[in-house]
Amino acid sequence: MNPLIRRRLPPSVRSLLTDIGPKAEWTDAEPDTVTRDGIMLPSRAAGSGSVEFLTPARTQEEVASEDQRSARPSAVCMMCKCKPSCYTCPRCNLHYCGLACYQSPDHSVCSEEFYKESVLTELKDMGKTESEGRQKMQKILVGLRQKAERTDGGMESLLKEAGIVSDDEGEGEATEKAQVVELLSRLAELQQSGEGSEPEIEAILGKLEELGGGETLPGEMDEDAESEEGQLDLADRLSGLDIDKLSEEELWELLSSKEKDVFMGMMKGGALGRLVPLWKPWWEEHEEEGRGLVEVLEEDVSKRERENSTTTDELDIDNKNKMSREAGKSAKKLKKIKGGNRRETSKGKESSTVHGVPPVSAKIPKLSSLCANPSPLVCYGLVNALYGYTFTLCLLNNDTDSLMFEFCDMILALSEALNSNRVFNSVQEALDCGEALILDQGYLDKEDPLAPARALEAVAHILTGRDRKDATGYCLAALSQLRSVLSKARTALSKEGEEGARRQRYFQAGKKCEFFQAWVLDNTHQIRTLAIELWSEYSKRESVRSGMEKAKTAVEENLKKEKSKGKSKLIEELH
Repeated sequence: MNPLIRRRLPPSVRSLLTDIGPKAEWTDAEPDTVTRDGIMLPSRAAGSGSVEFLTPARTQEEVASEDQRSARPSAVCMMCKCKPSCYTCPRCNLHYCGLACYQSPDHSVCSEEFYKESVLTELKDMGKTESEGRQKMQKILVGLRQKAERTDGGMESLLKEAGIVSDDEGEGEATEKAQVVELLSRLAELQQSGEGSEPEIEAILGKLEELGGGETLPGEMDEDAESEEGQLDLADRLSGLDIDKLSEEELWELLSSKEKDVFMGMMKGGALGRLVPLWKPWWEEHEEEGRGLVEVLEEDVSKRERENSTTTDELDIDNKNKMSREAGKSAKKLKKIKGGNRRETSKGKESSTVHGVPPVSAKIPKLSSLCANPSPLVCYGLVNALYGYTFTLCLLNNDTDSLMFEFCDMILALSEALNSNRVFNSVQEALDCGEALILDQGYLDKEDPLAPARALEAVAHILTGRDRKDATGYCLAALSQLRSVLSKARTALSKEGEEGARRQRYFQAGKKCEFFQAWVLDNTHQIRTLAIELWSEYSKRESVRSGMEKAKTAVEENLKKEKSKGKSKLIEELH
């Protein structure tokens, strides 16, 4: 400061500018303002309070971050939309509140990918650690072998120096341990160098097995024997329990580890399937005064063809004869195929009732009350519905009680006539649709590829009927059983949510079964014609399948002959 200006200042002001040391009077409470030499000055106590008049300058980054925090409101979890977000996903920058929202289905793509990468990384590291540990062990054994070669007493003296073999042990035990270490070190040397032959390695492993002898080490307990002794018998464990009310998981937990292994072995080997009695379909039994009902149907078709030939002049005679010859051939094939299923009754007895046939519905409306002019293509929808019914019933072994919902869902999945409004134009189209759905839905068992063919045969049996007087009985019985199971399943479901939609599908399918029943009652003559057409289609497909089997057998035999010769080549290079 300029000395001239300083001299002109009052003494009190000059003391303030020059005396900067602390004074005791500053700590006392002073008024808000102090008047000195006519000048109002702020109190010194204000500077020592909690309010700071001067603060250190902030950087631009701190100012920007504070402005951003003040401008942005507290973020809400993007998954549940109700809790504040505390975390941010490092992969997709999603704000979430906790673990539940992080593992939610909406974020599963990101979280599962993270878990997958973590598991793969852990497995890779684990593989590295195992390989490193194996290499270290090989180095130790190889080094031990090299050191034993330089030692006078060999491996046994080296093990004694290392304290692995004590002097208290007998000579036999010490020698055996030394031999085991020598064999292991030799095996490690061969593996490390890669020069060992398979016979030498097998010889080393055989010697190790002989030295082990299968005996348990001292202090080691036979856990399996102990568990068998402490384990109760299965009958004792199941006594007092209601097995019907237990779930599959609870029953599985009641089994011991040995019983679980036995069960899995029986299931894989097919032994469990032999324990379950195989259901025999009721529609395979027919009665017709000692003759096969297929022969009777053949006579009906030939009569109908003769009548049509006399009344219809415009019909091509050559085509007619060709069709009749094909019908005769198919009927003869059917006599051979189904000859074993015929059931002859005694002359003195009338046709008895076949056991196991489902009862026919008591209330079947008239077709005129449901539809005034039904389509002539209804019969093919009936074939499609019965195809799905017979395949499902045979696959589930006629268990419609415990597998009620599976039975209904499977039929609706295999029959578009019941599940949709599709119209079929021929028997072949109706059968091909059902077979294609069996393959697409994964219901065909690789060990039983003939199941679709048996379903076609079953539909032909059902439409053939029990006897000539009751041609529609089997068809009405099958539709009645299907209608009854659909009704029971619909009653067991609630009317809301997904069960409500499922209930509606069951109701619509049951109504279609009711319509098919009414149509069958009013079209008995078409049922018999439809049965002949199905048997003809079955015989055609069987002839094609047998031809393919013969061709396959011939090709396999030729391949075996060529292999036995050993001279021919399937692929030969041309120069």
